Amino acid sequence: MSSVDSRDVDKDGVDSPKSPNSAKILVVIEDDPDVQFLIEAIFDMDPRFGLLHVAESAEEALEAPPTSEPGIIVLDHGLAGPLPGLAAAPLLRERAPQAKIIMFTAHAALQARADNEPSIDAFLLKTESEKLLPLAQQLTGLGPAPASY
Repeated sequence: MSSVDSRDVDKDGVDSPKSPNSAKILVVIEDDPDVQFLIEAIFDMDPRFGLLHVAESAEEALEAPPTSEPGIIVLDHGLAGPLPGLAAAPLLRERAPQAKIIMFTAHAALQARADNEPSIDAFLLKTESEKLLPLAQQLTGLGPAPASY
């Protein structure tokens, strides 16, 4: 997945301009490299999403210099740093108020707490990874990717 700014690289490696509203920027906050790869592969299926940043901890994500505001933040709960995802969500919301935050975790017991946290827009278990892209498409208002993608 390519990094998104005002330009993007298409599947043939050709640098091409993107219209400002055509891409939804993705930030992934996940400490497991295998799960990072899975999330990137899932979002690669819809070229309307572009990866901006992958962080292994909430602290790393919060310390990253602001660039474009993300459309989607995929947030794990159990992260590398001391700040868990559930506690980081309000801080991420302050930094990116328009972003949709998906709590993507293996901890099913967190669902009730996540449902009561206003900064979390959706909760999804990692065992249901096939629902991640449709959920992001729904939250951002994109809908399913057209067949031409």
